[in-house]
Amino acid sequence: NTYRMIEQDDFDIHTRLHTIVRGEDEAAMVESVGLALVKLPDVLNRLKPDIMIVHGDRFDALALATSAALMNIRILHIEGGEVSGTIDDSIRHAITKLAHYHVCCTRSAEQHLIAMCEDHDRILLAGCPSYDKLLSAKNKDYMSVIRMWLGEDVKTRDYIVALQHPVTTDIKHSIKMFELTLDALISFNKRTLVLFPNVDAGSKEMVRVMRKKGIEHHPNFRAVKHVPFDQFIQLVAHAGCMIGNSSCGVREVGAFGTPVINLGTRQTGRETGENVLHVRDADTQDKILHALQLQFGKQYPCSKIYGDGNAVPRILKFLKSIDLKEPLQKKFCFPPVKDNISQDIDHILETQSALAVDLGGTNLRVAVVSMKVNIL
Repeated sequence: NTYRMIEQDDFDIHTRLHTIVRGEDEAAMVESVGLALVKLPDVLNRLKPDIMIVHGDRFDALALATSAALMNIRILHIEGGEVSGTIDDSIRHAITKLAHYHVCCTRSAEQHLIAMCEDHDRILLAGCPSYDKLLSAKNKDYMSVIRMWLGEDVKTRDYIVALQHPVTTDIKHSIKMFELTLDALISFNKRTLVLFPNVDAGSKEMVRVMRKKGIEHHPNFRAVKHVPFDQFIQLVAHAGCMIGNSSCGVREVGAFGTPVINLGTRQTGRETGENVLHVRDADTQDKILHALQLQFGKQYPCSKIYGDGNAVPRILKFLKSIDLKEPLQKKFCFPPVKDNISQDIDHILETQSALAVDLGGTNLRVAVVSMKVNIL
């Protein structure tokens, strides 16, 4: 579906790669990365990009960054330095270490990158590019979008958007939490748009839970696999509440002040606005139901933690400023440490000693010999 969005923006697509291995378990994620690593070198050899832009923290992005780094292609990483739960957090930081340039969304993310020994001169605090779209989104005909996805009789601020993904580091618990969430939504008895989970390990089991509870045929629910981004914006902007564990809830939805219920640990560490109510330990249906009762129908101030709507011009200016003649080898800005003088040749000469190394047979024998040939 992403490629359709690219085509709608009038970009030419040079190559399409299918790299997702079905299975929705840990092995399938690894195989997907491996398949991408096999296919990407040929594409990159043909394209020969000066700079590779890598976005986010997904395992497919890790494959792209790894390929580019090994093929000596400069990498610009967008949305590095942020903190969250699950394996995405580790992947995000791994891409940071491979990337030569960084575009971050918040001041805290910028400080995290500096703490990770990244060069401050190669970090741009631009804000989140999606906020450029969110803060400029004006659709007077939003009711037609709402009715198309939720039915003719639905009203603004009187429906819920639910989006929940598996937590790859605790799959069993995340499936149980999803089951409790659906039970709470059924009890809450409001029209609800449920989006299918992503393809991470555990998603197949989550879909089974949806079907076991009859969500796809329930009169209060609409279960869909994909909503175009422009329409999704309108749906969350006018919802009574969003619930789940997607980064969209704690990042993008704040632009509209829509109430959000963030479940579990998947977004632990993310910066959030006052519109987000966290239910870290979503272990009972009653706890989730109580959160729905507290949040549904509220309206919060617009949050601009992740951007002011001007990220893209800043990123373009930053890209144009990159000197492609600079050495490709990345350097890290480690804090100063005390020199180990035993490795300093000047110190060795000053003490009039020499290091004698005798490589005899298969044994390595090392002796420090003084100028008077006495063994020390």
